[in-house]
Amino acid sequence: MRRLIVGCGYLGKRVARLWRDSGDEVYVTTRGNTTDALSLEGLRPLTLDVTHRPIPRTLPSVDTVVFAVGRDRRTDAMMFDIHVAGLRAVLDTLPGSVGRVIYVSTTGVYGQDAGEWVDEDSVCEPSSEGGTACLSGERLLFAHARGNNALVLRLAGLYGPGRLPRSANVTAGKPIPGSPDAYLNLIHVEDAAGAVVTAAALEPLSGRTYVVSDGHPSTNGEYVTLLAAQLGVAPPRFEGGTGLGKRVCNARAVNEMNLQLTQPSWREGLAATSG
Repeated sequence: MRRLIVGCGYLGKRVARLWRDSGDEVYVTTRGNTTDALSLEGLRPLTLDVTHRPIPRTLPSVDTVVFAVGRDRRTDAMMFDIHVAGLRAVLDTLPGSVGRVIYVSTTGVYGQDAGEWVDEDSVCEPSSEGGTACLSGERLLFAHARGNNALVLRLAGLYGPGRLPRSANVTAGKPIPGSPDAYLNLIHVEDAAGAVVTAAALEPLSGRTYVVSDGHPSTNGEYVTLLAAQLGVAPPRFEGGTGLGKRVCNARAVNEMNLQLTQPSWREGLAATSG
């Protein structure tokens, strides 16, 4: 099989390695000076920045395309440039023989803030520009000609090696914005990568959206207390914030995708992960 991952970052690189290890030919896009390193990993790097248009008409013909451009440290304007204009440019430039397209979205498309449980059928009214951009990207994909064989994965917060939410504040003893009673939804990065690989093989469930989380939302206070204990420091205080966030349900992914988790909940994943 031939695969293309647009955005070979924290998640995309792990997806690429899973496919590479199964014998697939994996193309990955990169904006920086990582071409040689990616080549040494047995991947096929393509220099591409989706915010620089038009997109060169050199994208390969593949069985699966994953759009997984990272959201870290992006401004609001950049989010729309990436997840709307950038996604559209990639879709318009793909060769005609490309198969399934998987768009990596976020549970930030939900704006519920009273501790409600949400799933794929819940109302989406994002409270952040990033969530709004990703929801626009989802709708763009399903309205595009490529949407006939497409899936959307709404990922909870990623964590894993080198990425532990709130760890910078906890280590520095800085106050954490928000309420300790607000909910936090997480998915280990390796489990998220496995979900992408599983989604690529799903038949015939195209045109579907899946929430991908570990299904065990915690409160901020519970999570930070355990994280601080693991880091060997006192938990910092919380300040400001009255909302309770939302709790995301992964039942559809479990039932339809047969979502398999190496970390059954964030508790096991945190214990197995170092900063």
